[in-house]
Amino acid sequence: MFENIRSTLLKRSIRHHLKTQKRRRKTHTFESARHIGILFDATEEKDRQEVLDFAHRLESPTKKVRLLGFVDIKKIALGQTQFPQFTQKERGWNGIPNSAAVHDFVAEKFDLLLCLHSHDIPLLEWVAATSPAAMKIGAYTEHPNDFDLMLETPAAKGVRFFIDQLDLYLGKIVPSKYEPAAAL
Repeated sequence: MFENIRSTLLKRSIRHHLKTQKRRRKTHTFESARHIGILFDATEEKDRQEVLDFAHRLESPTKKVRLLGFVDIKKIALGQTQFPQFTQKERGWNGIPNSAAVHDFVAEKFDLLLCLHSHDIPLLEWVAATSPAAMKIGAYTEHPNDFDLMLETPAAKGVRFFIDQLDLYLGKIVPSKYEPAAAL
């Protein structure tokens, strides 16, 4: 019963952030973005390695890449310190993530936020909703979100396929010097 209340409060918090957040939207590609945030499910070793490889490929002297992983277990296993991460245990009574890594990640103003998780994880949805990133990209979901671009890929194909599709579609975007008007 307590878990149901936590879940409801977390979903309410996500909706509240989506309604009240004022972020400055701007179109970015991998070339134009200078500060990239990657939010992902780090529970599986294969996914962790694919995301780390992708992050290393994006990094350059003029580009900063920041990772935040969610590990769906109670304790983080030793040796997994290649990136900041949080677990189910690190959330408050209201279900909201209560971790220093999460607070630091949400405080950063990314040019591009990439949400690389294919299934619904409410804690990652909360982090994505509260981030003031200029452009947010994630997997298709029916839950409320403020993604600027959503890609629908089969979950069975994994993170590597999602990253390949992301490369394909971001390569087709041509940023303009003109920005769109604010949404009504």
